[in-house]
Amino acid sequence: MAEGGGEGEDDVQFLRTDDEVVLQCSAVVFNEQLKLCLATEGFGNRLCFLEPTSNAQKVPPDLAICCFVLEQSLSVRALQEMLANTVEAGVEGVDLDKWSSQGGGHRTLLYGHAILLRHSHSGMYLSCLTTSRSLTDKLAFDVGLQEDASAATYPGEACWWTIHPASKQRSEGEKVRVGDDLILVSVSSERYLHLSTASGELQADASFMQTLWNMNPISSGCEEGCVTGGHVMRLFHGHMDECLTISTTDQNEEQRRVVNYEGGAVCSQARSLWRLEPLRISWSGSHMKWGQPFRVRHVTTGRYLALTEEKGLVVVDAEKAHTKATSFCFRVSKEKLDVAPKRDVEGMGAPEIKYGESMCFVQHVDSGLWMTYAAADTKAMRLGVLKRRAILHQEGHMDDALSLTRCQHEQSQAARMIYNTSGLYNQFIKGLDTLLGKAKSSTPVTLPIEGMILSLQDLINYFQHPEEDLQHEEKQTKLRSLKNRQNLFQEEVSKSY
Repeated sequence: MAEGGGEGEDDVQFLRTDDEVVLQCSAVVFNEQLKLCLATEGFGNRLCFLEPTSNAQKVPPDLAICCFVLEQSLSVRALQEMLANTVEAGVEGVDLDKWSSQGGGHRTLLYGHAILLRHSHSGMYLSCLTTSRSLTDKLAFDVGLQEDASAATYPGEACWWTIHPASKQRSEGEKVRVGDDLILVSVSSERYLHLSTASGELQADASFMQTLWNMNPISSGCEEGCVTGGHVMRLFHGHMDECLTISTTDQNEEQRRVVNYEGGAVCSQARSLWRLEPLRISWSGSHMKWGQPFRVRHVTTGRYLALTEEKGLVVVDAEKAHTKATSFCFRVSKEKLDVAPKRDVEGMGAPEIKYGESMCFVQHVDSGLWMTYAAADTKAMRLGVLKRRAILHQEGHMDDALSLTRCQHEQSQAARMIYNTSGLYNQFIKGLDTLLGKAKSSTPVTLPIEGMILSLQDLINYFQHPEEDLQHEEKQTKLRSLKNRQNLFQEEVSKSY
């Protein structure tokens, strides 16, 4: 779909390359109908799993790790020729557009074609792996993420999937419509992408049994500099040097739930990063509108901004993040509010809110209260840090408007990795404490050894110094990037252990 969302009926009816999508399916477990999204972390865990979305009103799904980009679409014949040509010639770089009969740009998906799905968060590709964790299906393979296959710099055969219609009303060669039930087949193993419940838990594998999937669009290009759902950003108090954040990791659990406006070094640290999550899945990455409800997720803790009866404005765990407590919206002003509910529309919609330009008042949807600030923390001021608690109030202050700044992908990726590794290492340490008798547990303890090993390997690669034989300018750029990643991790993780 064209940059800026495009216009016309085709823009929302059909799937195209460069669209960001989620793969959804449904299953009946213990007589309960569940809706699920294919998900994977990528860093520390390559295997896919299923993220529940049925109870989204009470527990928000973690869509940040469910999004895939439809990177390429080729006819099966063109794919086979390309793979054969590459193997014979030993070519390391491939111009995929050259092999596509439709040329480059945003191309409509056709049934029978092979597609390439790149995981948005990790940049790796959805693949049929050679391992198998299934206890009941000995012919099944695991489905997970794979980096550039073999030595080549393009994805290999295991990363390609052919797309087929589940309905007899559709045929090979037709355009793939949004909402169609699909069947995805691995090119390398000729097995179906399958939702398995046989091992006692929900997992994704490549099997000779079919599962019907629905490819729901999340976004399809956006206007440069405009706010869309799913973006990771910092929320600055007006044009001042204070941003919304939580306390450092050396504070106790209760202090870490308090939300503050804080100035200084925090404005470049990971603990000041938040993710906007609209209250929908389909087109959740469309342009944000004034008055549109959303949740605000703190990236490094996975907690949500919420209004609670006991503590006021705090961050709460996802299990307690029901929409009544966690729904907020942006308002252009506190006067003349448009109270009419915003109807969800298909497509990207018109851009309304811009980074660095739009001044946004934040309103709690259910209570109608405004996000504002309390008096400055005198203890923090004596230490040279400007820190004011964020609160919700019926009127607030005239200067409550926020300015939004989107962070770079590298920062949002690092923040998610901090969340992932912190959770894994805390689980490992608590498990060790239980085994050593320092803590008690009502359930048997299993240490996540495999996850720890892969996580450490990924972190070693993540913090690896650039090669010595690089050109000076390229090497300096990579060193600056490495330094930024080190600083983000050091600030968040070093104080935790």
